[in-house]
Amino acid sequence: MFSGRLPTFGLLMPLLLSLNACAGPPLSEVRGEVIGWTYGAGAAEFLSDDLKTLSTTTLDKVGRFNLKLPDAATLQPYLEDSLVPDLPAGCTSTVKAEPSGAKFYSQGDITAYPSQATQKTALTLVSEDRAGSDPLKIVKRLYMYATQDVRVSGDLTCPVNGQKASATYSLDLKTGWNRVASNQTVYSSGASQTNILIVGSDGFEHWMVAP
Repeated sequence: MFSGRLPTFGLLMPLLLSLNACAGPPLSEVRGEVIGWTYGAGAAEFLSDDLKTLSTTTLDKVGRFNLKLPDAATLQPYLEDSLVPDLPAGCTSTVKAEPSGAKFYSQGDITAYPSQATQKTALTLVSEDRAGSDPLKIVKRLYMYATQDVRVSGDLTCPVNGQKASATYSLDLKTGWNRVASNQTVYSSGASQTNILIVGSDGFEHWMVAP
């Protein structure tokens, strides 16, 4: 469900954000291996919300890939003024960015095209682990881009089937791409809470075909 920009409550899957900056070289690529991949070699792509290819690479027969993150020029038409644009009715937000003027983009999913398919069949890849049922625990990787160093803070709340989906933003983003870890708890009632932290290259590459 995470594609293009950082998802908003229009998808009713909130993010509780609490990020701390992590030192290290600039993030420029995503490496991984798809668990249980049986579709043979093919291609892997980052797609925009309007299905334009932002970056592409080969996918080997066991599901390994090394995909470059889109550069600043490629992202220019897709940048947003806020991490929470276009909120649906019923949501409230105090989220703000300081200093002002930063623009944002988020990428969470990879689209894979196996060459074994008789036509160009697309599969969505997500970097996540799932456990439990009620609550469902989802640990996922996202990639967030900012045009400048910026601190984003505030609260965001949306109703979901009579329950509350809440998000608290307290994050420090560095200029360029940032790797984040989403630790989400989702209840069958519709309520959900998510903690997201900036992380370095911690070895988490649990890519899978989206359920």
